[in-house]
Amino acid sequence: MNALTISNVETEIDNLAPQIAAVLPPDVPADKFRSVALAAIRNNPDLLRCEPQSLFNACLNAAQDGLMPDGREGAIVPRKGKAVWQAMIQGIYKRVKASGSVATLAANVVYDGETFDVLLGDDDRIVHRRDMSKVAKGAEVAVYAIATLKDGTKEREIMTWEQVQDVRKSSAMPNSGPWTQWADEMARKTVIRRLAKRLPVLDAADEALQRTIGRVDSLYDFGTPAATIEHAAPDARDALNATIPVTKQVPLTRAAATTTQRAPRVTEPAEQPRRQTRREFLDALDIATRDAKSAQEADKLICSEEVLRAKEAFVGEAKERLDEIIARTLETWFADAPADADASHEPEGVT
Repeated sequence: MNALTISNVETEIDNLAPQIAAVLPPDVPADKFRSVALAAIRNNPDLLRCEPQSLFNACLNAAQDGLMPDGREGAIVPRKGKAVWQAMIQGIYKRVKASGSVATLAANVVYDGETFDVLLGDDDRIVHRRDMSKVAKGAEVAVYAIATLKDGTKEREIMTWEQVQDVRKSSAMPNSGPWTQWADEMARKTVIRRLAKRLPVLDAADEALQRTIGRVDSLYDFGTPAATIEHAAPDARDALNATIPVTKQVPLTRAAATTTQRAPRVTEPAEQPRRQTRREFLDALDIATRDAKSAQEADKLICSEEVLRAKEAFVGEAKERLDEIIARTLETWFADAPADADASHEPEGVT
Protein backbone atom coordinates (compact mmCIF):
# COMPACT_ATOMS: atom_id res chain seq x y z
CA MET A 1 0.00 0.00 0.00
CA ASN A 2 1.43 3.39 -1.02
CA ALA A 3 1.76 5.94 1.77
CA LEU A 4 -0.53 8.93 1.73
CA THR A 5 0.88 12.39 1.25
CA ILE A 6 -0.22 15.38 3.28
CA SER A 7 -1.59 16.80 0.01
CA ASN A 8 -3.79 13.70 -0.41
CA VAL A 9 -5.01 14.07 3.15
CA GLU A 10 -5.83 17.77 2.75
CA THR A 11 -7.83 17.03 -0.40
CA GLU A 12 -9.78 14.20 1.23
CA ILE A 13 -10.53 16.16 4.41
CA ASP A 14 -11.79 19.04 2.26
CA ASN A 15 -14.04 16.53 0.46
CA LEU A 16 -15.31 15.37 3.85
CA ALA A 17 -15.88 18.94 5.04
CA PRO A 18 -19.72 18.76 4.77
CA GLN A 19 -19.82 15.51 6.75
CA ILE A 20 -17.42 16.85 9.39
CA ALA A 21 -19.43 20.05 9.74
CA ALA A 22 -22.64 18.01 10.07
CA VAL A 23 -21.42 16.13 13.16
CA LEU A 24 -19.38 18.84 14.90
CA PRO A 25 -21.21 20.43 17.83
CA PRO A 26 -21.89 24.18 17.58
CA ASP A 27 -19.04 25.07 19.95
CA VAL A 28 -16.35 23.60 17.64
CA PRO A 29 -15.60 25.68 14.51
CA ALA A 30 -15.14 23.49 11.42
CA ASP A 31 -12.14 25.50 10.16
CA LYS A 32 -10.36 25.16 13.48
CA PHE A 33 -11.03 21.42 13.58
CA ARG A 34 -9.60 21.05 10.05
CA SER A 35 -6.43 22.95 10.98
CA VAL A 36 -5.86 20.95 14.17
CA ALA A 37 -6.51 17.60 12.46
CA LEU A 38 -4.06 18.37 9.64
CA ALA A 39 -1.45 19.58 12.13
CA ALA A 40 -1.80 16.34 14.11
CA ILE A 41 -1.27 14.27 10.95
CA ARG A 42 1.73 16.36 9.84
CA ASN A 43 3.32 15.93 13.26
CA ASN A 44 2.98 12.14 13.16
CA PRO A 45 4.17 10.84 9.76
CA ASP A 46 3.31 7.27 10.82
CA LEU A 47 -0.35 8.20 10.29
CA LEU A 48 0.32 8.70 6.58
CA ARG A 49 1.29 5.03 6.35
CA CYS A 50 -1.96 3.87 7.95
CA GLU A 51 -4.91 2.52 6.00
CA PRO A 52 -6.38 5.68 4.41
CA GLN A 53 -10.01 4.94 5.28
CA SER A 54 -9.11 4.36 8.93
CA LEU A 55 -7.42 7.77 9.07
CA PHE A 56 -10.45 9.58 7.69
CA ASN A 57 -12.79 7.57 9.93
CA ALA A 58 -10.66 8.61 12.91
CA CYS A 59 -11.09 12.27 11.92
CA LEU A 60 -14.87 11.77 11.63
CA ASN A 61 -14.99 10.06 15.04
CA ALA A 62 -13.12 12.97 16.61
CA ALA A 63 -15.55 15.39 15.00
CA GLN A 64 -18.54 13.36 16.19
CA ASP A 65 -17.18 13.53 19.75
CA GLY A 66 -16.73 17.29 19.34
CA LEU A 67 -13.08 17.08 20.41
CA MET A 68 -9.87 18.36 18.90
CA PRO A 69 -7.23 15.75 17.93
CA ASP A 70 -4.58 17.96 19.53
CA GLY A 71 -3.04 15.46 21.97
CA ARG A 72 -4.89 17.02 24.90
CA GLU A 73 -8.59 16.51 24.19
CA GLY A 74 -7.83 13.43 22.12
CA ALA A 75 -5.33 11.89 19.73
CA ILE A 76 -5.26 9.99 16.46
CA VAL A 77 -2.69 7.21 16.86
CA PRO A 78 -1.38 4.46 14.56
CA ARG A 79 -2.29 0.93 15.64
CA LYS A 80 -1.27 -2.10 13.56
CA GLY A 81 -1.51 -0.28 10.26
CA LYS A 82 -4.70 1.59 11.11
CA ALA A 83 -5.37 5.02 12.56
CA VAL A 84 -7.44 5.04 15.76
CA TRP A 85 -9.16 7.96 17.47
CA GLN A 86 -8.83 8.03 21.26
CA ALA A 87 -10.53 10.58 23.48
CA MET A 88 -8.32 11.66 26.37
CA ILE A 89 -9.09 12.77 29.90
CA GLN A 90 -9.27 16.49 29.02
CA GLY A 91 -11.70 15.66 26.22
CA ILE A 92 -13.90 13.64 28.55
CA TYR A 93 -13.94 16.51 31.05
CA LYS A 94 -14.92 18.88 28.22
CA ARG A 95 -17.92 16.72 27.34
CA VAL A 96 -18.91 16.53 31.02
CA LYS A 97 -19.50 20.28 31.01
CA ALA A 98 -22.22 19.81 28.37
CA SER A 99 -23.83 16.83 30.11
CA GLY A 100 -27.41 17.15 31.29
CA SER A 101 -26.90 14.88 34.32
CA VAL A 102 -23.24 14.99 35.34
CA ALA A 103 -21.99 18.15 37.06
CA THR A 104 -18.36 17.14 37.67
CA LEU A 105 -16.12 14.17 36.99
CA ALA A 106 -12.66 13.60 38.44
CA ALA A 107 -10.18 10.73 38.35
CA ASN A 108 -6.87 10.40 40.18
CA VAL A 109 -4.06 7.93 40.66
CA VAL A 110 -3.03 7.04 44.22
CA TYR A 111 0.66 6.56 45.00
CA ASP A 112 2.26 4.37 47.65
CA GLY A 113 2.52 6.24 50.95
CA GLU A 114 -0.29 8.75 50.32
CA THR A 115 -3.26 8.97 52.68
CA PHE A 116 -6.10 7.15 50.96
CA ASP A 117 -9.16 6.16 52.98
CA VAL A 118 -12.30 4.61 51.50
CA LEU A 119 -15.24 4.96 53.89
CA LEU A 120 -18.25 2.73 53.22
CA GLY A 121 -21.70 2.53 54.75
CA ASP A 122 -24.43 5.16 55.06
CA ASP A 123 -21.99 8.02 54.41
CA ASP A 124 -19.73 6.75 51.64
CA ARG A 125 -16.74 8.91 50.84
CA ILE A 126 -13.14 8.86 49.68
CA VAL A 127 -10.36 10.76 51.44
CA HIS A 128 -7.20 11.22 49.37
CA ARG A 129 -4.40 13.55 50.45
CA ARG A 130 -1.97 14.28 47.65
CA ASP A 131 1.72 14.01 48.60
CA MET A 132 3.93 15.22 45.76
CA SER A 133 6.98 13.52 47.26
CA LYS A 134 5.17 10.18 46.84
CA VAL A 135 4.05 11.07 43.32
CA ALA A 136 7.68 11.70 42.37
CA LYS A 137 8.56 8.10 43.28
CA GLY A 138 5.90 6.84 40.86
CA ALA A 139 4.73 3.74 42.77
CA GLU A 140 1.04 3.57 41.84
CA VAL A 141 -1.28 1.56 44.09
CA ALA A 142 -4.80 2.51 42.97
CA VAL A 143 -6.92 4.73 40.76
CA TYR A 144 -10.39 6.12 41.42
CA ALA A 145 -13.08 8.27 39.81
CA ILE A 146 -15.88 10.34 41.33
CA ALA A 147 -18.85 11.71 39.39
CA THR A 148 -21.10 14.31 40.98
CA LEU A 149 -24.54 14.36 39.38
CA LYS A 150 -26.55 17.54 39.05
CA ASP A 151 -28.95 16.34 41.75
CA GLY A 152 -25.99 16.20 44.18
CA THR A 153 -25.64 12.41 44.14
CA LYS A 154 -22.12 11.02 43.86
CA GLU A 155 -20.98 7.87 42.11
CA ARG A 156 -17.56 6.37 42.83
CA GLU A 157 -15.35 3.70 41.30
CA ILE A 158 -12.07 2.42 42.74
CA MET A 159 -9.59 0.01 41.17
CA THR A 160 -6.36 -1.41 42.55
CA TRP A 161 -3.29 -1.07 40.36
CA GLU A 162 -3.38 -4.85 39.90
CA GLN A 163 -6.86 -4.53 38.40
CA VAL A 164 -5.60 -1.82 36.07
CA GLN A 165 -2.77 -4.10 34.98
CA ASP A 166 -5.29 -6.84 34.22
CA VAL A 167 -6.95 -4.43 31.79
CA ARG A 168 -3.57 -3.52 30.35
CA LYS A 169 -2.83 -7.20 29.70
CA SER A 170 -5.98 -7.41 27.55
CA SER A 171 -4.31 -5.05 25.09
CA ALA A 172 -2.52 -6.43 22.06
CA MET A 173 0.23 -3.88 22.81
CA PRO A 174 0.61 -3.83 26.62
CA ASN A 175 4.29 -2.93 26.47
CA SER A 176 4.17 -0.23 23.82
CA GLY A 177 1.95 2.61 22.67
CA PRO A 178 -0.38 4.41 25.10
CA TRP A 179 0.19 2.03 28.02
CA THR A 180 3.89 2.92 28.09
CA GLN A 181 3.59 6.57 27.05
CA TRP A 182 0.55 7.54 29.15
CA ALA A 183 0.05 4.79 31.74
CA ASP A 184 -1.63 7.13 34.24
CA GLU A 185 -3.87 8.53 31.50
CA MET A 186 -4.93 5.04 30.47
CA ALA A 187 -5.54 4.08 34.11
CA ARG A 188 -7.83 7.07 34.64
CA LYS A 189 -9.70 6.31 31.42
CA THR A 190 -10.10 2.72 32.61
CA VAL A 191 -11.69 3.64 35.92
CA ILE A 192 -13.89 6.32 34.32
CA ARG A 193 -15.13 3.76 31.80
CA ARG A 194 -16.08 1.42 34.66
CA LEU A 195 -17.84 4.27 36.47
CA ALA A 196 -19.73 5.23 33.30
CA LYS A 197 -21.85 2.09 33.62
CA ARG A 198 -23.68 3.72 36.52
CA LEU A 199 -24.09 7.22 35.11
CA PRO A 200 -27.63 8.18 34.10
CA VAL A 201 -28.46 8.78 30.46
CA LEU A 202 -31.38 11.18 30.36
CA ASP A 203 -30.74 13.38 27.33
CA ALA A 204 -28.71 13.71 24.15
CA ALA A 205 -25.80 15.40 25.96
CA ASP A 206 -25.54 12.41 28.31
CA GLU A 207 -25.51 10.07 25.32
CA ALA A 208 -22.71 12.11 23.74
CA LEU A 209 -20.71 11.87 26.97
CA GLN A 210 -21.21 8.09 27.15
CA ARG A 211 -20.15 7.76 23.51
CA THR A 212 -16.99 9.80 24.11
CA ILE A 213 -16.06 7.77 27.20
CA GLY A 214 -16.71 4.56 25.32
CA ARG A 215 -14.75 5.57 22.22
CA VAL A 216 -11.74 3.44 23.01
CA ASP A 217 -9.75 0.97 20.98
CA SER A 218 -11.58 -2.36 20.92
CA LEU A 219 -8.39 -4.13 22.01
CA TYR A 220 -8.74 -2.53 25.44
CA ASP A 221 -11.26 -3.81 27.97
CA PHE A 222 -12.77 -0.74 29.57
CA GLY A 223 -16.03 -2.41 30.57
CA THR A 224 -18.47 -1.21 27.90
CA PRO A 225 -21.78 -3.08 28.19
CA ALA A 226 -22.91 -4.67 24.94
CA ALA A 227 -26.27 -3.98 23.37
CA THR A 228 -28.70 -5.68 21.06
CA ILE A 229 -29.16 -4.90 17.38
CA GLU A 230 -32.48 -4.00 15.80
CA HIS A 231 -33.38 -2.68 12.37
CA ALA A 232 -34.08 1.03 12.12
CA ALA A 233 -33.26 3.85 9.73
CA PRO A 234 -29.89 5.54 10.50
CA ASP A 235 -29.82 9.22 11.41
CA ALA A 236 -27.38 11.74 9.89
CA ARG A 237 -24.63 11.12 12.44
CA ASP A 238 -24.86 7.35 12.55
CA ALA A 239 -24.75 7.17 8.77
CA LEU A 240 -21.15 8.39 8.85
CA ASN A 241 -20.02 5.29 10.73
CA ALA A 242 -22.32 2.55 9.43
CA THR A 243 -23.71 1.20 6.21
CA ILE A 244 -26.34 -1.06 7.78
CA PRO A 245 -29.41 -0.21 9.89
CA VAL A 246 -28.56 0.90 13.41
CA THR A 247 -30.16 0.07 16.69
CA LYS A 248 -31.57 1.16 20.00
CA GLN A 249 -29.13 0.55 22.84
CA VAL A 250 -30.24 -2.04 25.41
CA PRO A 251 -27.78 -2.91 28.24
CA LEU A 252 -26.90 -6.56 28.76
CA THR A 253 -25.92 -6.17 32.41
CA ARG A 254 -28.18 -5.51 35.39
CA ALA A 255 -25.92 -2.68 36.58
CA ALA A 256 -26.13 -0.96 33.20
CA ALA A 257 -29.89 -1.52 32.98
CA THR A 258 -30.51 0.49 36.15
CA THR A 259 -28.55 3.59 35.17
CA THR A 260 -31.52 5.47 33.74
CA GLN A 261 -33.70 4.98 36.81
CA ARG A 262 -31.91 7.41 39.10
CA ALA A 263 -34.19 10.41 38.53
CA PRO A 264 -37.75 10.53 37.18
CA ARG A 265 -38.24 11.96 33.73
CA VAL A 266 -40.32 15.06 33.23
CA THR A 267 -43.28 14.11 31.07
CA GLU A 268 -42.34 15.13 27.56
CA PRO A 269 -43.14 14.01 24.04
CA ALA A 270 -41.48 10.70 23.26
CA GLU A 271 -37.95 11.04 21.94
CA GLN A 272 -36.36 9.03 19.19
CA PRO A 273 -34.49 6.04 20.66
CA ARG A 274 -30.72 6.03 20.93
CA ARG A 275 -29.36 4.51 17.74
CA GLN A 276 -26.29 2.32 17.63
CA THR A 277 -23.83 2.04 14.77
CA ARG A 278 -22.33 -1.17 13.54
CA ARG A 279 -18.97 -0.15 15.01
CA GLU A 280 -20.52 0.56 18.42
CA PHE A 281 -22.25 -2.83 18.35
CA LEU A 282 -18.99 -4.64 17.58
CA ASP A 283 -17.04 -2.67 20.20
CA ALA A 284 -19.68 -3.40 22.81
CA LEU A 285 -19.87 -7.09 21.91
CA ASP A 286 -16.07 -7.41 21.96
CA ILE A 287 -15.73 -5.99 25.46
CA ALA A 288 -18.80 -7.80 26.79
CA THR A 289 -17.32 -11.13 25.70
CA ARG A 290 -14.01 -10.18 27.32
CA ASP A 291 -15.93 -9.41 30.53
CA ALA A 292 -17.75 -12.75 30.50
CA LYS A 293 -17.36 -14.60 33.82
CA SER A 294 -18.17 -18.10 32.60
CA ALA A 295 -18.42 -20.24 29.49
CA GLN A 296 -22.21 -20.15 29.77
CA GLU A 297 -22.24 -16.34 29.78
CA ALA A 298 -19.84 -16.21 26.82
CA ASP A 299 -22.03 -18.74 24.98
CA LYS A 300 -25.14 -16.58 25.47
CA LEU A 301 -23.35 -13.55 24.07
CA ILE A 302 -21.96 -15.11 20.89
CA CYS A 303 -25.07 -17.22 20.25
CA SER A 304 -27.57 -14.42 20.87
CA GLU A 305 -30.20 -13.63 18.28
CA GLU A 306 -28.57 -10.25 17.69
CA VAL A 307 -25.18 -11.79 16.91
CA LEU A 308 -26.69 -14.41 14.61
CA ARG A 309 -28.55 -11.66 12.73
CA ALA A 310 -25.34 -9.67 12.52
CA LYS A 311 -23.51 -12.68 11.03
CA GLU A 312 -26.06 -12.70 8.21
CA ALA A 313 -26.12 -8.93 7.67
CA PHE A 314 -22.49 -7.88 8.09
CA VAL A 315 -20.08 -7.84 5.16
CA GLY A 316 -16.48 -6.80 4.58
CA GLU A 317 -14.48 -5.48 7.55
CA ALA A 318 -17.44 -5.68 9.91
CA LYS A 319 -17.97 -9.37 9.10
CA GLU A 320 -14.27 -10.08 9.62
CA ARG A 321 -14.30 -8.24 12.95
CA LEU A 322 -17.38 -10.16 14.14
CA ASP A 323 -15.78 -13.47 13.15
CA GLU A 324 -12.61 -12.49 15.05
CA ILE A 325 -14.61 -11.73 18.20
CA ILE A 326 -16.42 -15.05 18.01
CA ALA A 327 -13.19 -16.95 17.30
CA ARG A 328 -11.40 -15.26 20.19
CA THR A 329 -14.29 -16.05 22.54
CA LEU A 330 -14.35 -19.69 21.45
CA GLU A 331 -10.61 -19.97 21.96
CA THR A 332 -10.79 -18.34 25.39
CA TRP A 333 -13.72 -20.23 26.83
CA PHE A 334 -14.01 -23.47 24.91
CA ALA A 335 -10.47 -24.38 23.84
CA ASP A 336 -8.63 -23.39 27.02
CA ALA A 337 -11.44 -22.74 29.48
CA PRO A 338 -10.63 -21.50 33.01
CA ALA A 339 -11.27 -23.76 35.96
CA ASP A 340 -14.72 -22.35 36.70
CA ALA A 341 -15.97 -22.90 33.14
CA ASP A 342 -17.58 -26.03 31.78
CA ALA A 343 -14.84 -27.31 29.53
CA SER A 344 -17.10 -29.81 27.87
CA HIS A 345 -19.65 -27.19 26.85
CA GLU A 346 -19.92 -26.46 23.16
CA PRO A 347 -21.72 -23.26 22.01
CA GLU A 348 -24.66 -23.85 19.75
CA GLY A 349 -25.43 -21.96 16.57
CA VAL A 350 -21.92 -20.56 15.91
CA THR A 351 -19.50 -22.16 13.49
